[in-house]
Amino acid sequence: MKFAVHLLIVIVGAVWALPLYVLVVGALKPLSEVLTTPVFTPSSIDLSTLVKISGELAPVLLNTALVVFPTALIATFVGALGAYALWRATSKLKDVLLIFVAIATYLPYQSAAVPLARFMSQIGLFDTLYGIALGLLIFFTPFATLMMLIFITALPRAVVEAAEIDGAGELTIFSKAVLPLLGPAFTSTATYLAINGWNNFFIPLVLSRSYNNHITLKVFSYVGQSGNLYNEMFSAALLASLPPLLLFIALGRYFIRGLLVLGAGGK
Repeated sequence: MKFAVHLLIVIVGAVWALPLYVLVVGALKPLSEVLTTPVFTPSSIDLSTLVKISGELAPVLLNTALVVFPTALIATFVGALGAYALWRATSKLKDVLLIFVAIATYLPYQSAAVPLARFMSQIGLFDTLYGIALGLLIFFTPFATLMMLIFITALPRAVVEAAEIDGAGELTIFSKAVLPLLGPAFTSTATYLAINGWNNFFIPLVLSRSYNNHITLKVFSYVGQSGNLYNEMFSAALLASLPPLLLFIALGRYFIRGLLVLGAGGK
């Protein structure tokens, strides 16, 4: 039984790693070999394309990082505040607000594309990094609230009650008693939002005229109308995928710990 489980894990891992292997092999081939050899077949290593594309992508990667990572942290913090407020609320309005949060979480990006673009134009943030950050924040905050609410319901209320007995206010209870216990949950949610924001294509597309505002748009710009330089496409895709991959590797154990806390809280 263990052998079958391990074999299944190896097979799933191999299937998952196959696109990454193709990206690496294609990025290291010169264009002539990309066009004449199978995608799975490695050949002579040519780093010139990677060096060229890395120079082109460097400012775009920086722009994306400046937008995505702070937005993920802010959305997670605001979501934690909202989740705490919903957790502590006792009125019937709580259920109504929770329904609105759930609807906003599952609202498709496409349904709000035109109003969002018009809103950004009216406030002067269309085709800016601030506009993309605000757009991501609008869509990420309801999801972060819902996720943090799931985590926060697993916390013992005795901690809050003890703080209340000591005379602490709501902000003090949240910052001193609740937020420190939400470390794994905060990390899991922020990591997920950062990766989602990094890979998001639709919101930057709707809110930008330039390819340089977000990495997914820049990678898309390497798709030609009459032909493709596949080695450049592979190199751009490879370099664009490295930051979220490295982020998950660095914070993966905290992400999994948060999921374990979520699973324990649901039992």
